[in-house]
Amino acid sequence: MKETHRHAVINYIRTYVEGNIHTNTIENFWSLLKRGIMGSFHKVSIQHLPKYLAEFEYRFNHREAQNLFAQTLGIMLRREGMRYSSLVVKI
Repeated sequence: MKETHRHAVINYIRTYVEGNIHTNTIENFWSLLKRGIMGSFHKVSIQHLPKYLAEFEYRFNHREAQNLFAQTLGIMLRREGMRYSSLVVKI
């Protein structure tokens, strides 16, 4: 990870942003995730939490797509069918 990502620290006592270094993006992601869970799903189980996180990660990373539904549908149609057993993870 060190080869591709630079780690920087913000001293919040002094400032919230230093150039392009800030925590706004991750705070935005967590806010959208919490609103999505409370507003749409209401409750998520620990068993399926990784799949909810993956869904919101996908939606967040493609938030600027012109037609996310059509893009996602196209990806789904090109893939082999998903089995129920791959959705249900035993913990």
